[in-house]
Amino acid sequence: MAKWVSMREAAAILKTEGFKVSPNTISRLASRGVIQTKDDLIDTRVRLVDLDELRRLFTYRRSEITDDENEE
Repeated sequence: MAKWVSMREAAAILKTEGFKVSPNTISRLASRGVIQTKDDLIDTRVRLVDLDELRRLFTYRRSEITDDENEE
């Protein structure tokens, strides 16, 4: 099940897990349609993102980078 958090919260959580990501990066991914967002019903200024979706995306990108380095 998806865990929906603000972009700022997602960046902070991912940073503690070793991912180098900022709220601006997450916002760019959302504006380009790479990740899903939904409106926060409590604060209309905030968009929520699926933390698990971000983890999968950044884990996949990290493995791609590692695989590319191993090929050299």
